[in-house]
Amino acid sequence: MEYIIDGLNVIKTSYIKKFEKKSIEGGKEYLIDLLEKYRRKHPKVEITVVFDGYPSSFNIYRKSKIKIIFSHEITADEKIREILESKKNKRNIFVVSDDRQISEFTKILGANIYGVKEFLDMVSPFEIKRIKIPDSKNIPEKVMKLIAKEIEEKYGKNR
Repeated sequence: MEYIIDGLNVIKTSYIKKFEKKSIEGGKEYLIDLLEKYRRKHPKVEITVVFDGYPSSFNIYRKSKIKIIFSHEITADEKIREILESKKNKRNIFVVSDDRQISEFTKILGANIYGVKEFLDMVSPFEIKRIKIPDSKNIPEKVMKLIAKEIEEKYGKNR
């Protein structure tokens, strides 16, 4: 089985985009780390990530077991299509992207498509399924009194 991942599409359309606040490299590093953790658990799975453009001068990707490709003068979409067209057994290939054009040519070429959320749910379910803390306005008064009592018992009345 092989995954071909539209790297920037995954970053820009998921929770990973918060890691690129300082630079796009932060999002790329996070995605690669996440995929490396998954690959350690599934060593027979091949993973290729395609990014637009050229690698940065500081190349963090050399030690990775994930195959990382930069599209250079063409778009990542075009590079993914080239890669897919060169593969023989497309039934074992899963392309990961929410891009409609990629989804369409992936299906036409006989490969499988995963949406970004679907893929990230599978690769790292605990990263996505965060516990939602309810707003204190929505907590029943009875529960708030129990919480206040417990805090008072543990830390004293002055806190």
